[in-house]
Amino acid sequence: MATELVDDSNEAALVAAMLASDKVPDKNQAGHCFSCDTPMKGLYCTECGQKNDNYRRSIFALAGELIGSIFSLDSRIWQTWGNLLLRPGRVPREFADGARTKWSSPVRIYLAMSIILFGFMSWTNTHLMSLDVEAVVKDGVEKPYEELTEADLATNWQTRFFETQKDIDTRNAGRDFKLLDIWLKGNQDRLTEQAEVSLEEAAAIDEELPEALKNLPETNVAKTEDGGFNITIGGERLGGEQGSRFMMNLIKSPALLTDSFNKYLPRLMFFMMPFTMLLGAIFIRDKKRALLFDHLVHAAYIHALAFFLFLAGILLSKVLPGIWVFRGIFIMLLIYLPWSLKRMFGRGWFKTIMASYMVGFIYLFIMILALTGFISWDISKTLALA
Repeated sequence: MATELVDDSNEAALVAAMLASDKVPDKNQAGHCFSCDTPMKGLYCTECGQKNDNYRRSIFALAGELIGSIFSLDSRIWQTWGNLLLRPGRVPREFADGARTKWSSPVRIYLAMSIILFGFMSWTNTHLMSLDVEAVVKDGVEKPYEELTEADLATNWQTRFFETQKDIDTRNAGRDFKLLDIWLKGNQDRLTEQAEVSLEEAAAIDEELPEALKNLPETNVAKTEDGGFNITIGGERLGGEQGSRFMMNLIKSPALLTDSFNKYLPRLMFFMMPFTMLLGAIFIRDKKRALLFDHLVHAAYIHALAFFLFLAGILLSKVLPGIWVFRGIFIMLLIYLPWSLKRMFGRGWFKTIMASYMVGFIYLFIMILALTGFISWDISKTLALA
């Protein structure tokens, strides 16, 4: 009888130690599997594979555990990111080959970097792109302020990257926006002229556009008397008074573009991952080492890396010009992608480079087209309400 008590005591101690060895609350676990009643020896059942967790706790606790698992900084996180940055292709290759406990999963680091990047941009009010425009009176022009026309003014245009709204406000504090307003109103037709295309070009563009983009609301392409085309957004030509106001607001604060960018880019990139998988499978095929699963794993890690580079670029732009940083990110991806594909699939350099840049070109073309369409959609709704 005493021996039985000792055995029971030892068994209870072993069960208690097993339950305490993970992060699941002990009250939500049991010594036997909830499904097949097999004695549990760890977090997962050795017979059916079910997790030793009945999940019977508040939805807030479950949500907290999910967020914690995504952002937990265990040793795998540092090991994964270190190898992703310094040894392109190693992490996706080994993860796809089955080393799942060695590396953080691609879905996990993709979601974490997506949340961190766009959360940081929103928190710091950072814009991917902004326009730096200044209008000044030309040398030799001596007229009263009220008599100035756009012909009397010169403008300096620059595209900047990774600026915060505070940076833009500081730069614009000393600008004379009345001069810029004179210049914009005097060039009301310039934006429309830039939107005009020939009949043949318009027909070619119309054939290439996906159906979803051709049917964007509030957007219209109309033929002009001289055989060209005018693009009208929100019922107004962009070169009109409404277009001038829009451009002025955009120069002062590109929030509309940034908000649309932050809204659509992560969604588009998420849906582009399986598309990238299919593109990769077209150029690189192998029944053993280049299955669709392998391409999907590689695409997810590459997307997570792109988010990391953008986040690093935002931080680096505090000490270097944003345009240099943006170009640096682009060049790094041009080098990284074929290097990673080479280690991932083991093909020759020529085929790897060709496949990398073909996939990259198609990817960028579709992303730019889709982003332009969706951002134009948002602009059209804003102009329609103006």
